[in-house]
Amino acid sequence: MKSDLPKLPTLIVDTRERIPFDYEGDEDFEAIVHTKLDAGDYSIKGIEHLIVIERKMNADELFNNFTQNKERIYAEFERLRGHKIKIMMIEQSCEDIMNPHNYYVNKKGLNKRAASMPVAVVASNLNTLMVEYGVQVIFAGSKARSMTKNILLAAYKAAKQGKL
Repeated sequence: MKSDLPKLPTLIVDTRERIPFDYEGDEDFEAIVHTKLDAGDYSIKGIEHLIVIERKMNADELFNNFTQNKERIYAEFERLRGHKIKIMMIEQSCEDIMNPHNYYVNKKGLNKRAASMPVAVVASNLNTLMVEYGVQVIFAGSKARSMTKNILLAAYKAAKQGKL
């Protein structure tokens, strides 16, 4: 299907990614291009219509996305409905995300009714993204950078072999 793809992939990093993973000089990529993606933070040139990875740094970013920016995050995944691979790469463990003490909103005492409310909001919205939008959620912790790279390279290889 895509045997016309070059030997090495070109990594696409969305320009809105404030502190991107550093892949500069990585021999597995032909080049790294910083350009606007319609949705997500990372993809591969030539197959950006098939795979995208959305990166989330921590529990607070997720909570903020699912409260203050809920319409934006859902609109982003709505635009990705046609992609075969949609991943939310989270730079914390599932245990960290499910710990109410890891949310800034609780540390400041802003949520006095129920300390577990941020956890419930995040868990519920992650479930919705997985079930209704087909998003694969990965709690990668400190391995998020290497997992992002390896998933993108595996997708590129599959696309070159016509399997994607």
